[in-house]
This record gives sequence, C-alpha cells and structure tokens, in this order.
Amino acid sequence: MTIKWEVEVEKRLLEYMSHASTTGNEAKFAEVVAKDLEDNGWTVQKQLIPDTDRFNVYATFRNSDPKHVKVLLNTHLDTVPPYFPPTQDDKNIYGNGSNDAKGQLAAMVTAAIIISKTDEDVARALGLLFVVGEELDHIGMIEANKLEILPEYLLVGEPTELKFGTIQKGALKVKLTVTGQAGHSGYPDSGSSAIHKMVEVLNDVQNHKWPCDATYGDTTYNIGKISGGQALNAWAAHCEADIFFRVVTSVKDIEDLLTKVVNGRAEVTLLSYNDPVILDTPPIEAELDQVSFNTDIAYFDNKDKVKGKYLFGGGSIKNAHSKNEFIPKEELHKCTSTLVKLVHHLNTDHK
Repeated sequence: MTIKWEVEVEKRLLEYMSHASTTGNEAKFAEVVAKDLEDNGWTVQKQLIPDTDRFNVYATFRNSDPKHVKVLLNTHLDTVPPYFPPTQDDKNIYGNGSNDAKGQLAAMVTAAIIISKTDEDVARALGLLFVVGEELDHIGMIEANKLEILPEYLLVGEPTELKFGTIQKGALKVKLTVTGQAGHSGYPDSGSSAIHKMVEVLNDVQNHKWPCDATYGDTTYNIGKISGGQALNAWAAHCEADIFFRVVTSVKDIEDLLTKVVNGRAEVTLLSYNDPVILDTPPIEAELDQVSFNTDIAYFDNKDKVKGKYLFGGGSIKNAHSKNEFIPKEELHKCTSTLVKLVHHLNTDHK
C-alpha cells in the first residue's frame, strides 16, 4: 500500500461522509457511490427497492459475469440517525458512519480500484454489493437476493477492529407476559401483582447459566424493556418484559431453555429471531474474535453455498451509532490493504 492510496481512501471516506444517508434516505448518497465506481471503470447496476427511490449498488468490472463473481464484497449504504458531518485530526476520522459502515465502504471501493489497476483478471472476478436498510430491516439484502449472485467467497464489512469474526451470534427477541389480579395494595389478599411475579421470573433468567463456547463466546441477554401496573396503590394487573438474547447455539436451544426457566409463570412470545452464522477462518494470517451484533450475512440466501464467508472491518462497533463514532486512519489503511491481500489470495491459492 503506497502513500497515494492511503491518502485516497481517507479522501474517499471524508467525501462519502459529507453526504447524509440515514436509513430510508440513501438515494442521493447511492448516486455518489455509483458515480465513483463508474468513473473508475466499474459497471454499475442500480437495483431499485420497490415503491421507493432507494436502490442497491452492484458493481462488477468490465465484461465479468455479474451472477458468478469469485469474491463478493458487501457492506451497507445507510447509517443510523442523526446525521452529523465528518471531522478529522492526525489519527482519526470522526462522524456519522465513519466506521459503520462508510469506512468499510471507502476501503472496499479503494481496494477494488487498486486491484483493477494492477490485475484486471482479479478485478473481473470481484463483485461489490452495497445495500440499503441494513440498520433497520435488511430490506436491501433481502431485495439483493433477486440478483441471484452466487460468489465463491463472501466478505461483509462491519467494524470488527481488524479481526475476522468466528461467529455472527444469532438473535432472539422475546416478550414475557404475566397477568395478575388488580386490588388494593394495602391488602395482600385482595389481589396479586403481575410485577412481583415478573421480578421473580426475571431474577431466574439472570441467574441461569446460559450456553457458552470457547470459540464462539457466551450467550448474552438484555432485559431491554419492562412495563406494567396501573397505580402505586393497586396490585399490577399486567406486566410485560422484552428480552434480547445473543445466541451462540441455536434459537431453538435458547427458546427451550427459556421455557424451562419460566416454567409456566409467564407467557413467552417470540418477536423475531435468526440463528447464528458460523464464519470461516480467513486463508491469511489475522486475529479472530466473536461478533455479537447482527449483520446482513444472515439475510443473504446463498450464504450456505459459498466456500467461505468472512466478517471484517476497521473501527470498533463499541463507538458506532454514537456522537463519538470514529475510525483510526491507520485501521482504515490496514483494512484496505487487507482486502486487497485477501482478494488476491482467494483468486490464486484458492482456485
């Protein structure tokens, strides 16, 4: 990686970050990305999301087959609100989307351009898929399945601190509902409190030993919402609690364990779920780690048909979605050079 490319990826990221693209408002920014690719010799397909002005950007190099690329690089165009413009200092680039995921986007586009200028055969085996809506409902990736892209290798860009993921943990969101009996709270025998019952259930959830794995990490949970009761001087007639599990085994496993823990004391309703995605070890030397956040990988229909699927990027998810979001410039550079190295490796040693 030369100084020229290090400067270029920084400039590209700052330019990308100067355009707002919060979820639902990606169209103008998608045009910027599409033009950037076209200006650098890539063929762009704009895939409209029905009944909107939003579109995915899919790019291949010159006369390559868009359905059968060898390596597919993917990340998302949208950011979480609110938008705020970029700033920088000597070490970092700050602002909305700096690491989630415009930093990944800038690194991927720059890596693709480097490859196209040094080895056109490798460039023709590369596809770039940039989608809308990842931060909300994954509508972009769901729609992208209609493109019928079947790569040999898939790499999704998210902020992983330059570590390749071993697992994208699954997600299970459930609602617990407890019914009590209203009555005057001064008289214990006049009713029963749904809140008191829920506290007992949630205490057992917190004290249960949920599955853990040396390679894939721990099952974690967050009791994110509790609501119930009608007055301080009345026993609560109703109580609800929403729990979000990050799953390392399977959704069915956690659902069964939760049913045993609850033991009939609350109604359990599944809100949404997806199983974990076991990721592949990259064929280059790299650090590994578990990934506890959800990505578009779970929504890519051909994920189980690829030879290898990877999750990787610069920056940290721990400051994403915040006013303090940033990506170190050194990580932006290393992310770009790692992508170039990986794409070349997958096209040579893994033919």
